[in-house]
Amino acid sequence: MDPMLARLDEVVGHRKVRCRPAKQTEAGGFPRGGAITLMDPVEQAVRGNEEIVMVLTLRQVGAIVAYLAVIVVPLLVAVVPPRPAGRGAAVEVGVAVGFVAFAMLGAQFLLTARFPRLAAPFGLDWLLKVHRVAGVLAVLAVLAHVGILVAIDPAFRAFLDPFDDLARAGALWMLLGASFGLVVLTVWRRQLGIAYQWWRLSHGLLALLVMMIAVVHVFQVEHYSAVGWKMAFWGVYGAGAAGLLLWTRGVRPIRSLRRPWSVVEVREECPQVWTLSIEPDGHEGMALQAGQFAWLALDQPPWHIDVHPYSFSSSELEAERSGRVSFTIKELGDFTSRIGDVPLGTRAYLDGPYGNFVLAADAAAAVFIVGGIGVTPALSILRTMRDRGDERPAWLVYGAPRPEELIARDELEQMSEQGALEVTFVVEEPDDTWSGERGVITHDLLRRSLPDLSDAGVEVFCCGPDPMMDAVIPALRQFGADAHRIRAERFDLA
Repeated sequence: MDPMLARLDEVVGHRKVRCRPAKQTEAGGFPRGGAITLMDPVEQAVRGNEEIVMVLTLRQVGAIVAYLAVIVVPLLVAVVPPRPAGRGAAVEVGVAVGFVAFAMLGAQFLLTARFPRLAAPFGLDWLLKVHRVAGVLAVLAVLAHVGILVAIDPAFRAFLDPFDDLARAGALWMLLGASFGLVVLTVWRRQLGIAYQWWRLSHGLLALLVMMIAVVHVFQVEHYSAVGWKMAFWGVYGAGAAGLLLWTRGVRPIRSLRRPWSVVEVREECPQVWTLSIEPDGHEGMALQAGQFAWLALDQPPWHIDVHPYSFSSSELEAERSGRVSFTIKELGDFTSRIGDVPLGTRAYLDGPYGNFVLAADAAAAVFIVGGIGVTPALSILRTMRDRGDERPAWLVYGAPRPEELIARDELEQMSEQGALEVTFVVEEPDDTWSGERGVITHDLLRRSLPDLSDAGVEVFCCGPDPMMDAVIPALRQFGADAHRIRAERFDLA
């Protein structure tokens, strides 16, 4: 039996031992950008949204029911009498599709409100993925609503005819354009070269515009808001969506003004990667769990558009003892390109912590598969395990384009030598001195480097760019990993 697997068996049996990992020698590595090539034909059959087959817990069922209620209740309100008579079933189907679109657009504000109870059952990564897919579906429902009604009765074209009613047609064309813009700017943001902060601002404003026009449209048509209680419902629904946006973008940031932070250290980790450390200014700090993240406003008010999400890279024990927290940030854009020049004493604000990329107390072992800067939350967890004397075995498969881009390499090697951690570094472009894994990661390398993932006590963490995530997560399922034990976090929230 592999010595690390033997150690896992002993930990599960409540016996703790320490063991140095055996060195890996066979080829394997990440291609540039962190993407993984898995040389297994089965991988092609399990890509995409089939990557994890969820076995739902009660909390997850509750969250799904709450989300569906937000979508279904407006439709039920619409069909409750009084309703217009003699319009035909096809017209009513077209109208129903419109109300589904309206409700889904309203629910989008709930998904991004950062409510911990809503995000906790699935994780913010999964929640934001649902937000993105639901947004596309909502826009398709808007188009279907228009298409069905116009196809059934040409008289409905008058709603979009500026010569019939300029204000109404202008508003509805604006709604269609804003809906289309929401999808295009989100799906193709990078290809269009739009900076994250400007996308974030436009996304919120366009979503609010769409929702407000939709509410006014319901009022103007009147067929489904002719009585007072229905008018009140649609008004409250629209105001609720706007209120959620105001809470997320306004009230919550204003509240963080009472808890400022100060930059105390800026340290270069490797080329174009910096660790920024901040300490609380006049308050006790933040109670975080290793692996979580927060939105960081640096030298700007917390409601500024230049606010970005970053994973903590520091140990949670350090936050408990001194209040200090750290973020390890790669120079990737306008904001991050200046991170190495941030002066000490710069004022900062945090909104968080968020995320469930955390090691459960009942986990018997931890496996990390990370690419590039995706090592950041894994560092937080591994440092916390070291600082707390946590001897549960852990495996880290960490890929980077070149050896000098391996963040905290010396520290990780020291952890491996001193504790129950097995590290496999994978480098695509090694230099002459490199003796570790090289090339691209293969299916065989993952199988050799990892323990038996079918053991219910093994918790698996995967963090990196989309191509890497799309390849690794299906492979983990092939290896028998429990869906409830897979923690996934992507680089980009948009």
